Amino acid sequence: MTIFILPARLKLLHFQKLQLPLVAHALIKACLLSDTTDPSYFFSYTENSYEISIVASVECIEKDFLPLLSSDSFSGVQVSQDVYRVLQVDDEGGQDCSGKRISDLSAPLAQAQFSIFYMSTYQTDFVLIKEIKLAEAVASLIRHGFDFDQESVDEELGSLDMAHVETLNAPSIAQKTDEMQLHADLSQSWEQTVLDNELRCVGLNKHADAASWCMSILKILLYPDMIDGYRDTITPRFFSYTSTCEGVSLMTDQYILDTFDENIICGTEDETPLRVIQVNLSDSNLDRCGIVRSISHPLSTEAQINILYLSTYTTANIIVSAGDLEQAKTVMTSRPQLDIPDPTKEETPVSALSDPIET
Repeated sequence: MTIFILPARLKLLHFQKLQLPLVAHALIKACLLSDTTDPSYFFSYTENSYEISIVASVECIEKDFLPLLSSDSFSGVQVSQDVYRVLQVDDEGGQDCSGKRISDLSAPLAQAQFSIFYMSTYQTDFVLIKEIKLAEAVASLIRHGFDFDQESVDEELGSLDMAHVETLNAPSIAQKTDEMQLHADLSQSWEQTVLDNELRCVGLNKHADAASWCMSILKILLYPDMIDGYRDTITPRFFSYTSTCEGVSLMTDQYILDTFDENIICGTEDETPLRVIQVNLSDSNLDRCGIVRSISHPLSTEAQINILYLSTYTTANIIVSAGDLEQAKTVMTSRPQLDIPDPTKEETPVSALSDPIET
């Protein structure tokens, strides 16, 4: 496993699906008209039953999206105050070892009380960390034996003074948590729901008929009624698109993937469908620490269930093989957890969801 620090400086944006037409111009620019070969290019769009969540450069969010959304009287727009940096986690184990990787990476970060945003994709994993905490987080991971690409460390952090950073990052007595406390942030007050969607996680061949796949992305984002099968399902679509200079990853329903020509899709069709357990974090996703660890550890390390994990502005999306769904539901509902509701946060109303997990 090798971790790279990417040059991208990002912000996180949340708005409602009814506001999507307002940002059509910004989406087209971000997905289709930007220089996707730039090492600092990073764009991620996730649409689920709760929200649309976007991760993009500071400039893209502030200059392209926010001016369009500010014209709307609806008050549901939220944007992160902090700038985020990206750790790209490359591992030869790929998706087959993703669950253990998520648990292993999130453990020292949770123990040192860093809040993180985790994104599994077809090609790699991304861990988003607040820029002001980047040096401390990197030092913590290095101290726990994780290997970093030294060139990216030198370029993004300069000469990393480990002794100084470790002093800043040294946990106080109050910060030293045992295993139960690492599970505290998966509050039972947060609703867990199994979505009906059956997903696949695939890559896109960016160099094969770019005009064709770009048109497909445009239809999916802005003209979904033009997609075969869209009108035949009552299940709200789940669509996650992440693009960097190294590749494009999609996690979505099969009927949406059918929009693309076969030579564009990287992935096998006969693999078991993926199912989503969605946790509504009620806007706590950006500041609370230990959430990724509290979810991934009992599933992947203790129950040996492989998972993918996708953070959005207000939800945690735990993706498992359809064959592991029932066991995963049992693990997530039976694990003893501390109920620490945040009284300053209000839960987002749930609409068009199915199979709520009883807690």
